[in-house]
Amino acid sequence: MDSKEIGKILGQRYEFTATDGAIALKELDLPAGAQVLDVGTGGGYFAIFLASQGLDVLTGEPSTDTSEYAKKDWDVNAEKAGLRDKIRFEHFDASQMPYKSDSFDAVFFFGVLHHIDENVRGDVFREALRVAKKGGAVVFFEPQPKTLEMMWAEYPDHPPAANPSDYLADTNINLQKCEGSLMDIFIYQNPS
Repeated sequence: MDSKEIGKILGQRYEFTATDGAIALKELDLPAGAQVLDVGTGGGYFAIFLASQGLDVLTGEPSTDTSEYAKKDWDVNAEKAGLRDKIRFEHFDASQMPYKSDSFDAVFFFGVLHHIDENVRGDVFREALRVAKKGGAVVFFEPQPKTLEMMWAEYPDHPPAANPSDYLADTNINLQKCEGSLMDIFIYQNPS
C-alpha cells in the first residue's frame, strides 16, 4: 500500500506527516532497508510513513511517559496500514539510549524535541548523534508558527517549538534546514 492509500485510511494527520517526511527523505536519499530510529512513537504516523518507504524502522518512547502524546494505539494504525510487521517498538529513554554507537542510518524526532524536558535536550541530541552512523543523520521536525497556532486551539498547553541547534555542542556537525508544509526540518549530518 502506498503512502496516499495509507493517508485515505489514517487521515489528515498521517498525510501532513508524510508530506513533511517525504521532504526529509528526499534530502537524505536513504537506501531501501536502511536502519532508522523514530524517537517518540505517539500515534505511529511517522513510523508508518518510514516503513511505507521501505525502511527498517525501530520506534519507541519511555515507558514512564504519561503525557497525552504517548501510549497511543500506534500499532492499531500500523495494522490498518498493513505495516505492523515492518515496525519494531521498544521502550527507551532518549537521553540514555540502549543502542550501540553507529547503529542507525538516521534518527528521527517528528514533533518530539519540544516535549522533552529542556534540561535533558542536550543529552538527547548527543545520544542521537552517538547512535547515528558516521555519515548518518539526526533529523528534527519542529512545528512552524502557523502549526503552533492550530495546535494551541486544540491543546492550549502545548509547548512552543524548540530550536535543536540550541542544544548542539559539537560544531563539526553540518546542518541543513528545510521548510515543510507544517514543520521546520533540521537535518544534522554526522561527520564521516
